[in-house]
Amino acid sequence: MNVKCNTKVFAPKGSGTELQIMVCAPSVESALRTAAESIPQGFSVIAGRLFLDEVTAVAPLERPFEAISVVRERPLGDLPVSLWIWASEPSLASELLVWSANIVSDKEKVYDQSQEVLCNYQQFLTSQGMNISDNCIRTWFFVDDIDYKYADFVRARREFFDSVGLRADTHYIASTGIFGVPGKKPVTGGDVMLDALALRDPKKCSVRYLHAYSHLSPTSLYGVTFERGTVIDYDDRSHIFISGTASIDAHGKVVHIGDVGKQCDRMMENVSVLLSEADASMEDVQMAIVYLRNSEDLEVVQQRLSFILRNIPHTYLLAPVCRPEWLVEIECLAVTSLS
Repeated sequence: MNVKCNTKVFAPKGSGTELQIMVCAPSVESALRTAAESIPQGFSVIAGRLFLDEVTAVAPLERPFEAISVVRERPLGDLPVSLWIWASEPSLASELLVWSANIVSDKEKVYDQSQEVLCNYQQFLTSQGMNISDNCIRTWFFVDDIDYKYADFVRARREFFDSVGLRADTHYIASTGIFGVPGKKPVTGGDVMLDALALRDPKKCSVRYLHAYSHLSPTSLYGVTFERGTVIDYDDRSHIFISGTASIDAHGKVVHIGDVGKQCDRMMENVSVLLSEADASMEDVQMAIVYLRNSEDLEVVQQRLSFILRNIPHTYLLAPVCRPEWLVEIECLAVTSLS
C-alpha cells in the first residue's frame, strides 16, 4: 500500500510560511517518516494528531512529533493510519499558539473525568500565566461511546465553564465534540480526552467569534457550550477555526434526517456562511477533517465533497457525531492574509 501525502502552504508576504500536512499511510512509522520528510528546515510543529483504528500499536513518539495527539478514530478508505501536522516558520502566530494534547483522567465516571481534564488543563495554563477563559481558543473533546456518555460530558463542561465565567453572555470556545478513544487509554477512565490550543498573550492579537445566525442557532439554545467559529487576527494573517459543523438549522434542529448526501450539502452551506462572516471562503481552507457515523456512507460523502476538498489536505474518519441523527460532520482551519 502506498503512502498518500497532501500538503497546503500559506505564504504571506515576508516570512512565517505555514504548512498543513495530511498523510494517509499503511503504518504509523511510514506516516511519521513521510511527515518528517515533508517539513522544511526552519519549520517547527505547532500541532498535530495521529488517527488510528482500535488495534494499531504506537510506540512513544519522538521529535518533532513528541507532543502530538493520538486518538483512535478509524481512518476510512484503504489505509489504516492518518496523520495531520501543522508546521510553521517563526511568526507572531506560531510564537503565540500553545498546543496541549492527550489530557485524560482515570476517574470512573464520565462527569468526573470531564471535570478533571478541564481542571488539569486549567492548572497547566495557570502554571504558564494563562487561563481557559482568557487564553484558550480551540478545544477538541473525544468521548468514547458518545451516544450514551455525551450528556454527562456536556453537563460537566457547562458547569465548569460557568464556574470560570464562560457563558452565553460572555463567550465560549470553538470546539469539536466527537467519538474518540485515547491512543493509550488508562486502565480506568479514559472516556474523555482533551486537546486544546491557547494564546500566550491575547493582547498581541484580536479574537472574534463567528455566528452565522441566518443558518445556525447559538449552541446554548440546545444546552451545549461552544462557539461556531473563532477568528484570531495577528499582525499579518488571520486564523479561522471552524468548529465541528453538521447539518443543523437556525433553530438548532437536525436537517435531512437519514439522508447523508443532503446532510453533506447543508453542512457545507453552514461552513461557507461561517467562513464568509470571516471574509474567507473554501479557497482559504488549509485543512479539514470529516467525521462519519457509518462507514458505508463514505462513497456518498466522497462524491459530495471530493471536488470541494480537492486542493485541501483532509481525511475521513469513522467517528460518530454527538447526535445519532447526524451522519456526517466537518471541521476546518482557514488562513487569510491581512497585508
